[in-house]
Amino acid sequence: MSRLQDAPSRDATRPVGRVVVVVNAKAGAARASDRTELIQRIREAVTPIGSLVDIEFVEPKLWSRTLKRHAERPDVDTVIVGGGDGSISSAGEIFVGTGKAMGVIPLGTFNLFARSIQIPIGFDDALATLAECEVLPVDVGVLTDESGRRSIFLHHVSLGFHPQFIEVREAMPYGSRIGKMMASLRVWLRTVRSLKQMSLAFSGDFTRPRSRYYQVAVTVGSFREGFGDFPHAEDLTQGDLDLVLLPARGRLDFLLAALQAALGRWRSNSRLEVNAVRRVSIASRRPNLRVSVDGELNRLPPPFHLQVDPKALLVLMPPRPPRGESEPPITYV
Repeated sequence: MSRLQDAPSRDATRPVGRVVVVVNAKAGAARASDRTELIQRIREAVTPIGSLVDIEFVEPKLWSRTLKRHAERPDVDTVIVGGGDGSISSAGEIFVGTGKAMGVIPLGTFNLFARSIQIPIGFDDALATLAECEVLPVDVGVLTDESGRRSIFLHHVSLGFHPQFIEVREAMPYGSRIGKMMASLRVWLRTVRSLKQMSLAFSGDFTRPRSRYYQVAVTVGSFREGFGDFPHAEDLTQGDLDLVLLPARGRLDFLLAALQAALGRWRSNSRLEVNAVRRVSIASRRPNLRVSVDGELNRLPPPFHLQVDPKALLVLMPPRPPRGESEPPITYV
C-alpha cells in the first residue's frame, strides 16, 4: 500500500494558554473517585503548562452544550476533555476550525483517539503526560451523506458488520468495563452467525464497480500494526485516509480476516484491501444504511462522500519523534 504526499500544512505548535477542563461526570474515574481530590489532581497537572480558568464535571445531556459554550469563549485557548470515545469525538467535532486546542483525558473502554495521539490510558497517567505535551495539528475525516448532513470523525467510519455489531450490543445490558467486553464477545459471535453482505460501488481516489462486502471502514490515518492493542492510527499527520475493504468471500474468510486483525495485522492482512485516499465516495442502491461514525450508530442515506481535512484539529499531544533519515519518503501511486 502507498501513501499520499504533499498534504496542506496548517499552524503547528503554539502555547497552551488559558485552559478549561471539562470532564464527563459519568465516565471512568470521574464517577468512581472523590470529586474534590480529582479537582486538586487536575489543578496540579494543568497549572505548570497554562493558566487554569475553570474545571467542570458535566452530565452527559449537557456535554455538547457546555463544550460549544467554551468553544465560543474569547478568554479560553485550550479545552481539556475527559471522557470515553463518544465524548472525545463529539468534542473534536465542536473544536475543529475554532482555533482552540483540545486536550484528552481518556476515561472510556477503548480510548482510540487518545491512543492515536499517544496519550496514556488512565486518569493519573494522562495528567502526568500533560507536562510534556505541545499544541499540534492533526487530521480529521469528513463524511457528507446524500442529504448534505456533514459529520466530522476522528477515528473511523464503518459500514456492514461493525454497525450491525454495535446495534445488537447497545440492546444488551452491562454494568462495567469488563461487562461491556464480555457482552461485546457474545454479540460478536451472534453477529457472525447472521453475517450480512452489502453491495457497494466506489469512486474518487479509489474506483471500483459494484461488488459485495462484509465490512468497509474509512480510517483517519493508517492503523498501527502490532499484537495486543486496540486498533488506532499510527500517525494522524499524513494528510490521508485509509479505505479498508473486506470482500464477501464466505464466512471462513471473514473469520480468518478477523483473526488477523485481532493479532494487529491491518496493512499486512492478506484478506483485507487497504488503500490510501484523500477523497472517496461510496454508493449503494439502498435508501439508507447503518453507519458507525467514531462508534456512534447512525442511519444515513447514501451515497457517502468522505474526505480528509488535513491538520484541522489542534490537540495537546507529546511531540512525535523526527522521522529517521534512513526511512524512505512516503509516496502515492
